[in-house]
Amino acid sequence: MSENALLSARDYALQIEGLLERNRYAHARVLIGEALAYYPNDSTLLFAAARVDYDTGARDEARHTLQQILAHDPDDYAARSLMVNVLQDQGDLPQAELLLIELIREYPEAGFQYARYALLMYRTLHIEKAQALAREAFRLDPNNELALTTCLIGDIIDGRKGAEQAGLARLLQGHPESENTARMLITHLLSRGRYKAAKRIAVELLKLYPNSREVLELVVQLDALSHWSMLPLWPLNRWGWAASGALYVLTLLGLNLVRNQAPLFASAATWTLLGYCAYSWIYPSLLTRWLKRRAGL
Repeated sequence: MSENALLSARDYALQIEGLLERNRYAHARVLIGEALAYYPNDSTLLFAAARVDYDTGARDEARHTLQQILAHDPDDYAARSLMVNVLQDQGDLPQAELLLIELIREYPEAGFQYARYALLMYRTLHIEKAQALAREAFRLDPNNELALTTCLIGDIIDGRKGAEQAGLARLLQGHPESENTARMLITHLLSRGRYKAAKRIAVELLKLYPNSREVLELVVQLDALSHWSMLPLWPLNRWGWAASGALYVLTLLGLNLVRNQAPLFASAATWTLLGYCAYSWIYPSLLTRWLKRRAGL
């Protein structure tokens, strides 16, 4: 210890923690610099430096500091836990998953880590695995907000009764990473043709951002796609031009086969097909326009 040190490393850490709790990052950064000048290898002070870097968007610096901590103590729980966030933010999802599996293996009662793993699985679109992890997180820690959030996301996807009233928007507000996951899930559910499930999550985002025109337009789009009158167009919406091409080819082949044997049927089928085509071209835009007007767009 330097003779010039006025405070112990622990005293510095307590002061810094108080500043971080009040989000006073600039002051905390100055104090961390002073403390590390006296105690350059103190893991608590280094972790505080990583937290400040992470919370202020300096992901590379945070990762470098965490690596420094883990080089001296590979089992440091706090450093590994924060490293998961850094890895996810930097898009290194496989490494983040490996680290989460390692933490869960060592701390099997840590419901929070199961919830984080569930969010990661939602993000990578492994929905069934995410839902199973979310249930385990809730079983281990039913009062943890992240566990509640992950369970509620799964309930809303499945359309369980009462899920929308359970306050997902409030929970998302406390966990921005969950909000990003929710947006990815909407995209995934859209690609799978699960428009009602996507709409339920989009509605929760609208509750979180009631003045967002972008989110409102998304809700209107999903409202149109999930409307009962759009059900006949589900294959076209789900598979796009591939479905349109297949419908055209199959119908053409079928009409050619039955035209000579059943001309009346072929004629009726032809007019039905023309009506369906007109309906698919005209009706969705009319419905969307009406829903936008109703929403004030």
